[in-house]
Amino acid sequence: MKKIMAMALAAVMSISMVACSNGDNGGNGIDEEVKTYKTGMGINTKVAKQFDAKEGNNGKVELDTTMVIASFDQDGKVVSATIDVAQQSADIDASGKIVSETDLRTKVEKGEDYGMKKFAGAVAEIDEQYASLAKWMEGKTVDEIVNMEVYAKDEKHTSVPAVEDLKSSVTIDVGSYLEGLKEAWETATETTGPVAKTGLGTVITSKEVDAGENDGLFEIATNIVGVALDTDGKIVWAGIDTAQQQAKFTVKGAFTGEIDCRTKVDKGEDYGMKKFAGAVAEINEQYASLAKWMEGKTVDEVINMEVYAKDEKHTSVPAVEDLKSCVTITVGDQLKALEKAAQNAK
Repeated sequence: MKKIMAMALAAVMSISMVACSNGDNGGNGIDEEVKTYKTGMGINTKVAKQFDAKEGNNGKVELDTTMVIASFDQDGKVVSATIDVAQQSADIDASGKIVSETDLRTKVEKGEDYGMKKFAGAVAEIDEQYASLAKWMEGKTVDEIVNMEVYAKDEKHTSVPAVEDLKSSVTIDVGSYLEGLKEAWETATETTGPVAKTGLGTVITSKEVDAGENDGLFEIATNIVGVALDTDGKIVWAGIDTAQQQAKFTVKGAFTGEIDCRTKVDKGEDYGMKKFAGAVAEINEQYASLAKWMEGKTVDEVINMEVYAKDEKHTSVPAVEDLKSCVTITVGDQLKALEKAAQNAK
């Protein structure tokens, strides 16, 4: 009888030891709370400047796309964030010709070339100010951040931080970045694992046509990819979008029509993939499918995916079996932007 009881006790102890060894906290038998994370992007384009050419004076159009990506913990606090702006412009003369060169870098990529310290006497360059603001956001809720104390420095800078920790490092107007963070929070979705780093990458292209028999065109396409990575470098969240804006002008350098400032994702069916190109899915759906497929893979695995050339304009269409039926667009710029996003992640 004692032998049977001893064997039963040993079995119970063995089961108990196995259960403890499977615990998340090193074997004390009590599972720690599993943390959840969310990540989102806020993207907004505005026409910062637009005026017609007049005899002796060029016209101008400037497009600003503000981008904020942020990851949040289960308490709604920012884990990591990245801020950047794509600001591209064109000067048009009175004969409808584009007379300027287009810089396709973002403000962060321009760094010192943006000239905050040189031309505006700022305390830091624009990329440094963005980094300081993003770092300050960490550990705070969106409400705490968007309700920060601000003041109006002048008519163009009406939301400059009055927070003591930012006074010496962020002297720019932050209104658009707070709106971007708010949008990132409102659109955030749960990641597939813990977030170690969050990054943003862009590939910007332009199409520039002088006016003649037909209107001229200045088009900027900002291909945007945001990514959240775990400690092993695997993608636990990805977001893809493109801000594609067109400004048309006459042979006299006068702008015509309104500029649609929505992103491709915002346009949805209005972008017309299925209607005009007979695609398997709309552009927002294709972006979502590609982003979802990236989850659980390393950046290298994604950017080295098998692709093929469908035609001269579509040279990097996924040949991956899981994507053939849902992603028929060329993804070369998105893969390049993903690589940059991973390099920029922090």
